[in-house]
Amino acid sequence: MTKRIKLHSYKLWPARRHLRLSGRRLICALLCLIASTAAQGSDELGEALQRSDEIRSSSPGQFSAMLRKLELRRTDMSAAEQDYLSYLLAYEHSFNGRLEKARSIYQELVQSSAVLEIRFRALTSLVNTNAIKREWSQGAENLRQTLQLLPQIKDDGFYVHGLAVAAVFYNLLGQYQQGLHFATRLREKGHNDGRSLCFADQLSLQALFGLKRIEATDRAFAQALNICREANEPVGASAILSYQAELYINEGKPQQALELLLHQLPQMESTRYAPMIASYYSLLAEAYWRTDEPELAKEFAIQAVAGGAEAGKGDPSIRAFRVLYQYYRQSGDLDAALDAYIQYSEADKAFLDEIRAKTLAFQLAEHQSVEQKNRIALLDEQNKLLKVKQQLAETESHNHKLLIAALFCVITLLLTWGYQSWKTQKRLRELAEFDCLTGIFSRGHFTQVGLSALEYCKLQQLPVSCIMLDLDNFKRINDTKGHKTGDWALREVARIARNLCNGKEILGRIGGEEFCLLMPETRIDKAIAFAEILRELLEQADTSDSGHSFTLTASFGVSEAAISGYQLETLLADTDKAMYQAKKNGRNQVCSAADIP
Repeated sequence: MTKRIKLHSYKLWPARRHLRLSGRRLICALLCLIASTAAQGSDELGEALQRSDEIRSSSPGQFSAMLRKLELRRTDMSAAEQDYLSYLLAYEHSFNGRLEKARSIYQELVQSSAVLEIRFRALTSLVNTNAIKREWSQGAENLRQTLQLLPQIKDDGFYVHGLAVAAVFYNLLGQYQQGLHFATRLREKGHNDGRSLCFADQLSLQALFGLKRIEATDRAFAQALNICREANEPVGASAILSYQAELYINEGKPQQALELLLHQLPQMESTRYAPMIASYYSLLAEAYWRTDEPELAKEFAIQAVAGGAEAGKGDPSIRAFRVLYQYYRQSGDLDAALDAYIQYSEADKAFLDEIRAKTLAFQLAEHQSVEQKNRIALLDEQNKLLKVKQQLAETESHNHKLLIAALFCVITLLLTWGYQSWKTQKRLRELAEFDCLTGIFSRGHFTQVGLSALEYCKLQQLPVSCIMLDLDNFKRINDTKGHKTGDWALREVARIARNLCNGKEILGRIGGEEFCLLMPETRIDKAIAFAEILRELLEQADTSDSGHSFTLTASFGVSEAAISGYQLETLLADTDKAMYQAKKNGRNQVCSAADIP
């Protein structure tokens, strides 16, 4: 019997067969971009850094080993060499899925005084990170800055790198025609380098795949594969084969897809590149399902789901859950089939939302570009007019200059005021909805969300439970350990409670040391069990990070709509009574409103 809990633990990203360009392929394309490294010096350290850069995608294991050795010698490096090492370390973090750590290093390099090439590469890597994390608007902005710097780049390798980043980002954004344009430029610019040709062909095939302008039997696949294999780029070759295999599946030829995938699988697995491995497993799962081998399909689907969870954000598990749904439905395990189908349906809806976000980001970028061009054109026309007027009347020239200066000042003031107003509104909204200390809902926002949830549950006749907790002896912690420790305790309670929630609960801070959890679709017995777990976790919390050693406990009150009704005020009042009864009973315990006369 399949464990259903595993199905719920994997988070999916949206996908549809004819539109999907997955995060796994984006990582494959971006992390394996061709970026010939400019020499950082003729000394031993500079040469070691350059050698590491050259093998970063073709030999990830050896690349990491060399970085460990170079880190030990950081103090012996020049400032430029240290920046170079920082970039390579950030690249390693990106390749292994530690995107936030990589992003932090990239941003520091972009804003630093590092050489132009390092700042340029860091900026392109930020575009990569934005794309992986679905930050389309920010990615479009970073790409705009990248393309602005591109004419200043003299090194062919870095120039090729910028073209490749643009091609990949536009492909992922669904703007395949733009992606094909930059991929074509990439191939023209990097015609003497095997790696450049490999990834130019991969990006072109990716764009043609999205545009539905290629078939599985197209000779372009074989030509691109030969180039990538000669360049020793297994990740690029694996990505190309994944496009071809998916086309075979879509064309009703799963056996051909199996032959491609199984032949490439050992080499692809040797890269230890989790997103691509999960992609292959999901394609194998569907191919085996279509060739009437359900057990093998199930096996690879489960591995794809696990691999998708390990790799972070990606969509191999989408296809895998569809296979699992079909498998469980066919085998009669309806509960497991329902779990898999729910996950797939939610992913499909999320994909539509992401398509809208991508479209909006692209349209906004296009609008800003057109607006900038129009503004430049307008300024040019104004300058021409001014010159003509200067020739006609020297006396009017000074007045015109004053008028232009005044208009510029007004526009600047208006823009400044508008920007500050936007920042203020954004900050006020954050302050209104979230508690600034703990990061969870404020009392006001908690009340609004809670009222909506209760109204919905009442309409649907669903159970609702409420948990209220109050830190025990919090005043003593503040008085004896200091307010800094007290703040730490409040943040720790919020962190532990948030980690324990599964996404349906509504968590807010409603008082100084009081927290409240509204739990839709949850009866009081489960709410009490939840409160007991939270109480034990608080009691077992390690407080050493606060600088003091003490026990963190809280008193809990629990009620539900079946006892208190669907009015938030009454529900909170009964829960509050139960909480104070827990304090009267000796603290550090859970008390139910059902037990209070």
